[in-house]
Amino acid sequence: MEINRETGDMLKRYFLNANPLLWGVLEARKKKERIKELKAMGFLKDYSENSKQKYDKINQDLLVELGIEGIMDRIVVPLVHKRLGVEVLKNFRRHWEQGQLPDKQYLKDNKLYHRRRAVLMNQWEENRLVREKDPVFIFLEINESLDFIDHWTVFSGLWFEQIESLISKEEKEKLEKRSMEIKKRLTPEAR
Repeated sequence: MEINRETGDMLKRYFLNANPLLWGVLEARKKKERIKELKAMGFLKDYSENSKQKYDKINQDLLVELGIEGIMDRIVVPLVHKRLGVEVLKNFRRHWEQGQLPDKQYLKDNKLYHRRRAVLMNQWEENRLVREKDPVFIFLEINESLDFIDHWTVFSGLWFEQIESLISKEEKEKLEKRSMEIKKRLTPEAR
């Protein structure tokens, strides 16, 4: 992925000010688990198992280690495709371009979101809300207590207007192939 300087600087600013860390593309919820997930991907090798670094320091270390291009190319893009899949991203893009929000039933049918009957209290970590792991929260803000889709996240705009256009045709084909392989493994007929 090649990013020009202006776009790279803009993505870097959004990355540094993102809430949650890495726009929520990681599957882990807590900081310790997120660090462990990043370490398993081969990043932040100098961090110990019980590292208590602040998110700002983690962001800075990721930028030093990978740069914004590496963060997009090796973490954000693959994890978004892994967690949502090509077809869901195409569906979201159609909705985005029409200025509409996806239907809640579509999200549930595609196992992107499940309503929690009782949202007793929000979990916070370092003054940041810790979201559930449902992949839809990367792209949509959902009012769980009233069970309605509120709006697109800031990351949605970045994805559809900036990041997606940076992915080369070859990379898209590779991601689509990988997504299809994962989907095949998860279908009941393949078992």
